[in-house]
Amino acid sequence: MDDRTDALAEIVRLARHHQLRAEEIATAIRTAHQPADAMAERGRGVIVRVLGVLGGIFVCAGVGVFIALQWEAMNAPARVIVTLGTGITAFVLASLARREPRFVRAVTPLYLAAAALEPVGMLVAFDEFGSGGDWRWASLATTGTMAAQFGVAFAVAGRSTLLFLSISFATLCLWSVLDLAGLDGTVVALTLGASVVLSAVWADRSGHRDIVPPWYFLGAAAFLGGLFDAVESTPFETAFVAAAAACVYLSIALRSRTLLVVATLALLAYTGWFTAEHFADSVGWPLALVGFGLFMIGMSAAAVRIDRMYVRAP
Repeated sequence: MDDRTDALAEIVRLARHHQLRAEEIATAIRTAHQPADAMAERGRGVIVRVLGVLGGIFVCAGVGVFIALQWEAMNAPARVIVTLGTGITAFVLASLARREPRFVRAVTPLYLAAAALEPVGMLVAFDEFGSGGDWRWASLATTGTMAAQFGVAFAVAGRSTLLFLSISFATLCLWSVLDLAGLDGTVVALTLGASVVLSAVWADRSGHRDIVPPWYFLGAAAFLGGLFDAVESTPFETAFVAAAAACVYLSIALRSRTLLVVATLALLAYTGWFTAEHFADSVGWPLALVGFGLFMIGMSAAAVRIDRMYVRAP
């Protein structure tokens, strides 16, 4: 007998000895092959996605190059159509694709394309058909319209991408409003930073945690930067330290490493500035540098400990 016949005889003997049924043996064989089949399927899926992404990039690049080459030859309506019209088309296609499971992977790229092309098209329309004036009003109209559009789309679809885009345009719209009001840069930074952080907290609590790290970083950095400008060299400098400590507490409450990193960097930067401001000309400056270095080491250890015990804790 050959090896295959011997193997089958051994299988039959083991099946009779352990009282195994044919169905159980067949199931075990299929299960043994599933990991390899699944791995092969994942490999094919990755290749398909990579090729799809590359194809989309080349298509967008080709359209962009064509528009750039023909831009001078286009009249005003054509320029608006190829920018604003293309953006609106991308938005409509994304809204239709999200209802069809087969095209769900195309939804996010289409929304991003709409977010890039629509405001450009609106600004082109203002430039081509406007009668001059303050460009900030055009910026306000553009960002306000985009924020409203993606806000309504988020209310209907509930996708994190739409929330991210609506927060982005709402922040730019608020920036335009504050700029038109002629407010000081410090007030603008404080207002924008606090608004962005509060929006990120709401998004975090609403189940869209994957989009909040950039907003935590930008919002906290803007707020702390504006606060430092406001209290620098005043009796209220301790307010900056208190705000940074509040960010540490907020990072623990929200389990956000981003807020912890921003608060730690803010405390270190303030300590370095305070040391250079008050001890640079003293005899103890070298000792102050050593002390500051030890303080940085201690702060880094404390940040790692907070992250391990409170932020990453289940």
